[in-house]
Amino acid sequence: MNTPRELLTSKLSSKQQAVLRKMKISDTEPGPLLTNIACLINAIGTGGPTSSAYFALPQRLLAELNLSLIDPMPHDLKRPQLRSFPDLMGLFLLLRSTGLAVGETKPKRAVLIDPAMLEQWRSLNPTERYFTLMTSWLYETSWDCVGQRGGRRKGMLRDVRDTYLQLDHRSTTLTDHRWGILYGIESHVAVSLLHQFGWVRLTYAEKPKPGKAAEVREIKRTDFGDAMFVATCQLTSYREDELGDMQAKLENYFPDWNKSLVGHETEYRDGQYTFKVSVGRAWRRIVAPASASMEQLAWSILDAYQFDHSHLYQFELRGTKGSLVTVASPYLEEADYFAEEMRVGDVPLLVGATMVFHYDFGDDWRFQVALESVDEANRAKIKAPKVTAESGKSPEQYDHGDW
Repeated sequence: MNTPRELLTSKLSSKQQAVLRKMKISDTEPGPLLTNIACLINAIGTGGPTSSAYFALPQRLLAELNLSLIDPMPHDLKRPQLRSFPDLMGLFLLLRSTGLAVGETKPKRAVLIDPAMLEQWRSLNPTERYFTLMTSWLYETSWDCVGQRGGRRKGMLRDVRDTYLQLDHRSTTLTDHRWGILYGIESHVAVSLLHQFGWVRLTYAEKPKPGKAAEVREIKRTDFGDAMFVATCQLTSYREDELGDMQAKLENYFPDWNKSLVGHETEYRDGQYTFKVSVGRAWRRIVAPASASMEQLAWSILDAYQFDHSHLYQFELRGTKGSLVTVASPYLEEADYFAEEMRVGDVPLLVGATMVFHYDFGDDWRFQVALESVDEANRAKIKAPKVTAESGKSPEQYDHGDW
């Protein structure tokens, strides 16, 4: 029996190839993934109110959702949070990263299943659904969409690899004193998703401790998991062609994998945008045309507060899939978008949502920029951003000694 470290540098053996060819993806094979995803899709449906800043699953439904899953996690929790159930958190990450679950702010803040994406989802066969979720898992998931800062790295390929490499034995028993494998929410979610995808089998303690969720007591590698680890672990999470590499590597074993979900492109919204820009107790209302660049909006914010233009900046917001998106000064070397190339109307910000204007990374000024409205009827009224209302005194930009 090869260890994961030996698998890391090996090629698919004839036995592993046979395991892959034999596997027929279904709602319950190789793991409970597709059945559990269907449960969440049905539960979320056309929208559930949520107070979460990340459009997460409503807290009041978590215990009920946990019970709806195959092999629900035993617990003795009175007010569970999403992080209390790694299975639910992992499945929700998949729904967000594929674009199936989205957030809306009007008429109320809610999380819902996107109807167009759901129609696409229903057109996929089980194999296509499984690999749509798997590629999103490895390359697209973002910890940002559940409030865990993951930096600029997307996908759980590294988390999966690091967790799997610790499973030296076919069956690994965990005790309260073994912290190496499951340490922190990231590793708990990683191993839970390994179970959902059928790469491992988990066994929980029969009885949870008072006020706690049950602990994982055994992690058992499967033959399918070892084969999939060999097929994916040598890929990286930084190349744009990784999906093509994976599909080319696996298409002979899973000929039913022909298509995947195709996400929506963010559409340009024309009109007059009204922002409320706050710092401390002061605020300024700025109206901008959709055609204005984000660089123009940045300068208008600085001018509104009598700040100079001498430092770098970036806008920080959540994209449609919940991950952190940055729109940065053209003098920064790395960003998702650059401000002089992106228009106000291109920004994927919902009415009622807020982004951060982060200015001067040394002094670390953070302005809250709330999108109050988009008036499509007045799209031609103004040509550049302008301040229309204000309250409070502007803070001193340099109030720390002899700058």
